[in-house]
Amino acid sequence: MKTNRRNFVKIVSLAAFGGMVATNSFGQVPVINNGSKKLKLRFRPYNLELTHVFTVASFSRKTTPIVLTELEYDGVIGYGEASMPPYLGESQESVMKFLNKVNLGQFSDPFLMDDILAYVESVDKENRAAKACIDIALHDLVGKILGKPLHKIWGLNPANTPMTSYTIGIDKADVVKEKTEEASRFKVLKVKLGKGNDKEMIETVRSVTDVPLYVDVNQGWKDKKKALDLIHWLKEKG
Repeated sequence: MKTNRRNFVKIVSLAAFGGMVATNSFGQVPVINNGSKKLKLRFRPYNLELTHVFTVASFSRKTTPIVLTELEYDGVIGYGEASMPPYLGESQESVMKFLNKVNLGQFSDPFLMDDILAYVESVDKENRAAKACIDIALHDLVGKILGKPLHKIWGLNPANTPMTSYTIGIDKADVVKEKTEEASRFKVLKVKLGKGNDKEMIETVRSVTDVPLYVDVNQGWKDKKKALDLIHWLKEKG
């Protein structure tokens, strides 16, 4: 299925690169002359400042380090982002070290997505966040060149998109209540547990909302019996 969708993107792109304006159910495809055009990759580190301290069972943080990526072709720019949870072993430094090895200037056709991403995968092992930020930027770029969101290009129904959860970090009850109220537009919440105030966390969230809850303990439960007791209790809280 993925290959068929990408083949469709390539077929549409051939019309654009061939100097024609192709009209189909998606409308008009822009004319692009790719003779001397090359992909240009740019990136920079950035620290996201969080509104609240984010606490899980094993650590707290006030910022999230990321690397922002731009992939440009013929004046059109696709954007990507590498996010590096510290426990996965990547950092801004490791991502930028990897990206400095990547030579996307060898590609003059952004629609050769399989070839481009296979090359990126071959540059070095691991580095999943670094590879993901290029993947994201490439898909964003192709969608912008075609002038349509990817769900339309691939024939997907956006109504079937899984709901995104918002994470409530461990905190004092008044702050947890504030966080939950701020997340009122989300239909699902994920609540961090594992520091001994689990029931208070859930009761506080439940005092604000009745949406379905996920929980993430981040290995904070060490006793099997207590864990099972809490799991049964959580089931009653939805």
